Amino acid sequence: MDDYQAVRELLPAPPLSPEVERAGRERLAGAFAQERVRRGRRAAIWSTLGLGLAGAAAVVLLTATGVTLTPRPPATHGAVAPVNAKRILLAAATSVAATPDSGAWWGSKLVNGSVFYDPGHHYLLRQTKSVESWIPADPEARTWYRETYLGAVPASSQAAAAWRAAGAPTSWTYKKNPFGLIDNGGPPGIVRAARGEPWTFSSEDWDFRIVLAGKPLTRMNEVPETPEGLRALFSGVDDQEFVDNVVRLIVYAPVTSETRAAAYRLLASMPGVSAVGQETDTLGRTGQALEYQSAEYAFTEYAGGTRTRLVIDPATGMPLSIETRVTADGRLLEFSAIQESVWTDDNPLKEQK
Repeated sequence: MDDYQAVRELLPAPPLSPEVERAGRERLAGAFAQERVRRGRRAAIWSTLGLGLAGAAAVVLLTATGVTLTPRPPATHGAVAPVNAKRILLAAATSVAATPDSGAWWGSKLVNGSVFYDPGHHYLLRQTKSVESWIPADPEARTWYRETYLGAVPASSQAAAAWRAAGAPTSWTYKKNPFGLIDNGGPPGIVRAARGEPWTFSSEDWDFRIVLAGKPLTRMNEVPETPEGLRALFSGVDDQEFVDNVVRLIVYAPVTSETRAAAYRLLASMPGVSAVGQETDTLGRTGQALEYQSAEYAFTEYAGGTRTRLVIDPATGMPLSIETRVTADGRLLEFSAIQESVWTDDNPLKEQK
């Protein structure tokens, strides 16, 4: 199977144009008129073929569009074509390879979140922070950031009811920080419900340039643009760390579209990556989801019990979110949702200073 076939199978067929639909309806009306004249003879034919008028209509409309029908076994009611990880990833590679990647800055806007219980373990809280970064193509330029603490709220309607029953607190104090706690600018161990003020700053370099699979890079355009080159770059680590590095490259790195497509193709060849199917991410967007065992959380209270989920927009090939979930029940622990990631010549944060 090639990449374009994968795209065709994952994306819906385009709608008929008004002209084609009109022609199909006219031919369908003609077929009905002929049906009344030759009802007896055609009834025997349709009975033999197992077709009704709905089947005849489908034949007429498909003929109007120039599509040739190929006989195939009857489908089971409600059955859908199986979607596997390789098909999703090859489709994403083909789509993302067409994304423009020229510009002086790689702009990325994320919403990072964490879900954990209140101190009394009665309901789940969802804590979020927005992170905007503008990474320069010039390795000598500074990277700009803007972070905004978005607050903490009950994670569901059921959690909201329990929160109201507990007096609707606006802050929570922990003796031990819960897993994934986001720094909200206050004292350690205290989670605030209120939104914080934006914080804009710059740094001399970006951490992904310093360490990429333990290998220093001076320019992101030195990252290989083939699966074989990326495999060599990430060599020397175990399979879980290998997959982590490839996914982080796809989600966060300011690389060329060809490099991102190569990373998808490389991931398609890796064991342990499975398809979840169509899912809604933490911002309510629909995409194709994949899961794998991550090496990142080997030393948490969920050791051996978490999986990482990557949600991809199959139309563009761009990642929508990366999530950490408990394997046993699928409960969300942490996530990064990508609101925007684009190459551009403008850096709004630098212009504000």
